Amino acid sequence: MKRATLLVAASYIVVLSISASAQEVFKGEWMGRFENNKFWVSLGTASDRSNWMLSSSLDLEIEKLKGLTAMQGNSEAAPVHFELARDAGTVVFDGMMRNGQGLGDYRFSPSQDYVSALRAMGYDNLSGEQLLRLALRDVNRAFVKEMRAAGYDAATIDEIVRLRNHNITSGFIREMKGLGLDSLSVEQVVRLSNHQINAAFIQEMKSAGYDGLSVEQLVRLRNHKIDASYVKSIGDAGYKTLEVEQLIRMRSRSVTPEYVRELKALGYENLPAETLVRLRSRDVGPTFIRQLSDAGHKDLSAEDLIYIRDHGLDAYSRRHIRRAQ
Repeated sequence: MKRATLLVAASYIVVLSISASAQEVFKGEWMGRFENNKFWVSLGTASDRSNWMLSSSLDLEIEKLKGLTAMQGNSEAAPVHFELARDAGTVVFDGMMRNGQGLGDYRFSPSQDYVSALRAMGYDNLSGEQLLRLALRDVNRAFVKEMRAAGYDAATIDEIVRLRNHNITSGFIREMKGLGLDSLSVEQVVRLSNHQINAAFIQEMKSAGYDGLSVEQLVRLRNHKIDASYVKSIGDAGYKTLEVEQLIRMRSRSVTPEYVRELKALGYENLPAETLVRLRSRDVGPTFIRQLSDAGHKDLSAEDLIYIRDHGLDAYSRRHIRRAQ
């Protein structure tokens, strides 16, 4: 059965309207599929009263969906009715499934106990969109309390949902605080977690001589795959106590310890880090230097090599003659 046929079949499903504390109707359409022992579902919602739209996709363990089994999903066209029960409320799905794919309508009933509990924590007048997001992302009361106790008592509901989406725990927040990263914004703590920056990485960089790094510096170091091993290897090649930005530029331009040693063997040693970056970015390596030497151009400076690579040997020769006059 194709999508159009499923839509026709689903159109016969009766959609019930329910009222929440704000007398708002929570309903919409869903599409889903079974994949890797999970059920991926995408929801679209429109509210007649507030005229807001919601589009959300999430993967769910089948065990979380009461009334839905993999066998049902893989059968020939068959009606399905299943529920997703959360602390924030219950989402009821009705529709049709065929060969692991389906679509239909859903309705959401917020939990009034949940609404009251969040109101007591200062989250009053929650919108329909917020309540549904809280349910879909499984933002339970315990998690809200946990984040507030961890220092995010002023976080908005949308920020609390963001913390949940990225699996932030109070343990991770305490870990960062213990390393001097205190008073982090929601965006900052999420960035650290997303880039797998944990206590081990921060301690590793600290032992390599980089203490008191900012969130932005830690993220950039991680993004460029700079760890204590790279710091040590480039230090052993003669470049110790580099600034973070210098490390990043060297790494991003593939300035390796081997490259440094190759240039040193040809007489180019103790070059500034930025000069190494400029040479590497222009593909000035041992082969290029030897070719120039074989052509009679020996003892060229690093700046000469860069000029020749940028402008050509003829231009360099003319400039050399002018300067000699």
